[in-house]
Amino acid sequence: MSVRRRLALRAIFLNYRRNDSEGEAGRLFDELTLHFPQNTVFMDVAAIEPGRDFRKAIDQSIVSCQVLLAIIGQTWLSSADADGHLRLEDPDDFVRLELASALRRDIPVVPILVRGARMPRAEQLPSDLRELAYRNAVELTHARWKSDVQVLVHALRPYVETPIGAAPAALQTQSPAPGTAAATLPDHPAATTSLSSEIVDHAAHQLASFIGPLASHLARKTARTCTSPEDLYTRLAQEIESEPDRARFLRACRG
Repeated sequence: MSVRRRLALRAIFLNYRRNDSEGEAGRLFDELTLHFPQNTVFMDVAAIEPGRDFRKAIDQSIVSCQVLLAIIGQTWLSSADADGHLRLEDPDDFVRLELASALRRDIPVVPILVRGARMPRAEQLPSDLRELAYRNAVELTHARWKSDVQVLVHALRPYVETPIGAAPAALQTQSPAPGTAAATLPDHPAATTSLSSEIVDHAAHQLASFIGPLASHLARKTARTCTSPEDLYTRLAQEIESEPDRARFLRACRG
């Protein structure tokens, strides 16, 4: 089974830095898989095939998720490589790539603070991550771990139990109580679009020839914020690696 197909069902993406919060990430993964099917929680990009562009693989794993949990510990900002360079300043850093991809796509991103960490300020972050500073955070503490996780699970449930491409019913019908973890989750984008299903399906069919089974989900998600068929085609074309293939895709859509 390909990495693309394995990632197609991942609803919750855990983003973390190994030397900062690997223990908490593993513990949270275990807790979440007690409440949700294991194949809906994604923790690592270690399964990327040799020779594959890891930037594209990360992008495709992010686009298949409904919500990303960014686990932030005390050394998240200061973590450095062997030469002393801050990892967040490296444009090829996995943590940065995952977060930037989610923020760029307007996928809900929830900072999860562990070990007493504080939220980073916008000026402490590279330009493609500065939006993270304005996302309300959820704190998981050692003393209240079970109860903190239970509140988080309740807030995440609509994202997991709703079919891909549909807005969670719980978020459509009620607002969470102030001060709860659910209240910190960003609004899930409504699955409404001015484009006809025929246009979206046609674009998805053409895109599938280039990126595989994620095309349908990506087309539906992108269509939510598109104002015209041309807008949809142009944005979907950016998911294709080579320029000649992008041109072929656009010709097929417009034809």
